Order: sequence, then C-alpha cells, then structure tokens
Amino acid sequence: MFDHHLHRSRQQRLIPFWASMLLTLFIFNAPIYAQTATAAQDRVVAQNLMNDLADSSWIQDGTGSKIVYLFFDPNCPYCHHVFDSLMKIRKDSPDLQFRWIPLGMLGSNSTAKAGAIIQAPDPLKAFMTNEKNYGFLNSDTGGGILPAKQVDAASQTILVENLSILQGQNLYGIPVVVFQADDGKPFYFSGQRSEAQLREILAHVEAGSFGGGQPIKGQQNK
Repeated sequence: MFDHHLHRSRQQRLIPFWASMLLTLFIFNAPIYAQTATAAQDRVVAQNLMNDLADSSWIQDGTGSKIVYLFFDPNCPYCHHVFDSLMKIRKDSPDLQFRWIPLGMLGSNSTAKAGAIIQAPDPLKAFMTNEKNYGFLNSDTGGGILPAKQVDAASQTILVENLSILQGQNLYGIPVVVFQADDGKPFYFSGQRSEAQLREILAHVEAGSFGGGQPIKGQQNK
C-alpha cells in the first residue's frame, strides 16, 4: 500500500535540496555570469566570505531581518546600477537589510570618496548622497560625493581590512554580494545583475543574524 505520510516526508526533505539547486542553476545560467569556478567551489568561497565578514565594517541600511552584505566602491558604475535596483526591490520587500561595505579600489579618488562617506556625521546619508548624485559632480562622472581632503588613519584601516576580505578569496570584480541562502548555506555573486535577476536571487535570502563585523558610526559618534 502506498504510504501518503512517507511520501509527504520525502517531499519535505527534498524542498531544501531543490531550493539550493534552483538558486545555483539560476545564478550560474545567468548570461552575465563571468566566473569559471564550479557551483560547489563558489559555495566554498561564499562560506569563506561569510566567515571573514567578522572583520568587515559596513553601513547599515534598513532594519529588516534578511541581511545582505554588499562590497562597493563609490565610483563603481555596476555597484550604482545594483543600488538603484535594490532601492526599488526593497519597496516590495521591506524585510531586506543592506550592509554596504566600502572599498577604495577603482578610481584615483575612490579612497577619498570612501573616506568622505566613512568620516561623515551620518555615513548612511553620505552613502545615499554618493549614489543619488552619481555622475553629477563636475570633477568626474563617478560617485556623487566630494572626496575627503584627508582620509584619517581609522578610515584607512577600515578600507584596507574590507579590501583584504575580497583579496583573500582572489575576488577583484565588484560589487560582491553575500548572504545566507534559504538552503542553509552562504551564497555570493559578483558583478551587475538586472532588477529582475536581483529580485529572483534575493527571494532566497534567509532571515536571521549571519555574517558579522561592525557598523560604521561616523564622526558624530567618535
């Protein structure tokens, strides 16, 4: 006789497996995915990144229970496009919390712009200024915040430690996005994605306290 209870039990055990497979297949079949590592290797990298986030410093954006970490450079156009899409996505998914991890690695004034964000009285407001005014400065076409005249030692340390996390995994393309997936394992991807792709990907973020690191509090709290 067919045991319906046993059948349901097997189906329940298969749900996390298929969730993992669908998430992996979606990312790795995306036409703009340019990495050559296998899916299994990338999940190892994701786990290493998640572990190393304990040494990161980030700007908290939102209070949702689904935490997404994003490494960005103030002058990065791909990071900016992802930012624009994420702001639209969170209107429909307010449970998403973004933790923006600043880097200074692209343009000649990237470090000074990242320093301006870190050293601002309100780093989140400064970050938003950079993104919302992206490309509007007379001096260049990158991030829309004026570079800091001087980047202090504490800010330099933050930027070096954040960058070392990516360098430790031989990652040099940004943005890099890391989160705990709903199959029970960390997941990451790098590079730009369309809004539709990001919606599909972020539907798999697991709620809970994952990652780590320290929030950047800005000059007003120093």
